[in-house]
Amino acid sequence: MRSVVGEELRLAIGPIEIEVLVPEFVRRRAQLALDEPIELETILYIEGGMMGARMEPRLVGFMSAIDREFFETYCSVDGVGVRKALRSLVVPTRDFARMIQDQDVKMLATFPGIGEATAERIVAKLRRKVGKFALMVSPRGEPAAHGASESNGAETPAESEVIRDTYAALLSVGHTESHARQLIDQALAGKKKFKSAAELIDAIYQQRRASNDED
Repeated sequence: MRSVVGEELRLAIGPIEIEVLVPEFVRRRAQLALDEPIELETILYIEGGMMGARMEPRLVGFMSAIDREFFETYCSVDGVGVRKALRSLVVPTRDFARMIQDQDVKMLATFPGIGEATAERIVAKLRRKVGKFALMVSPRGEPAAHGASESNGAETPAESEVIRDTYAALLSVGHTESHARQLIDQALAGKKKFKSAAELIDAIYQQRRASNDED
């Protein structure tokens, strides 16, 4: 039993509830399978300031060991801490790694918290280290075809791009990160495949309009 609140998964282990921070692409997968058992690969780190400020242990969770390894590699870039890495990973590891390997600074700079200067540092430090992550295959052991669906609930590269662009568009017009995630989740709940951000944004608009008409 678990719930998803913002960027946290709340796992119930017996009488204990544990909060695990997750990147956006992990949160979306978990949101689709709330009633199913889950196993996470985790990292424990200490969050807090210096000079006597309170230090708190935090868990960060991933669906696989390879995702966790990429996250640790990503956090090695100057200026990319755990929190910034969590915010910016809104697409699956493979897609993010391919952007780095392709030196796509312009695209990387569009992710939350990542400007052009940080994107350039990411590419400079990691482009020779992410080759294996860019070659990740689906959990069934076969590469996912561009635009094809996967039965395990993970997005294809095409679907990830649509979600990422929609997310960025919602943030640009004033929505908070949590509200943008909520709107996208509601639109995706119908299992419809959206071919472009424009289609997904229109679906969100239609849902909001219908909701306002009911009020």
